[in-house]
Amino acid sequence: MDTGCKEPNKAGKPCGATHYRDGFCRWHHPDLEAQRQAERIAGGKAKANDARARKKVLAAGLSLEAVDAALCGALLDLLDGKLEPNVGTAAATIARTIATVRQQTTLEARISALEDRTGLNEGQAS
Repeated sequence: MDTGCKEPNKAGKPCGATHYRDGFCRWHHPDLEAQRQAERIAGGKAKANDARARKKVLAAGLSLEAVDAALCGALLDLLDGKLEPNVGTAAATIARTIATVRQQTTLEARISALEDRTGLNEGQAS
């Protein structure tokens, strides 16, 4: 018995998904088009919200202590079921990036100061 979807994919090859109902998979079933469209819209809004949040955090110039406090609060909210796991993952990723950028900036400033002190920067274009 064939359990594959009877609709071809965009490349014209047989769809590899298991059929959902009436020989169609969930992605090709005509009765689910409105639901798929609503999910696409919700996904786009979520990505736009993530981008706005990233800009807001970077513009705020939060200290690492403030980021740490926010992450600790997010962890507690996650454990209490008040925060979705994917939001917690996104916050942790952003915080890790902020910490990495700040660490790199600090390291470069320290190296430059050492080069200035030892005279290794003399004669180099800045």
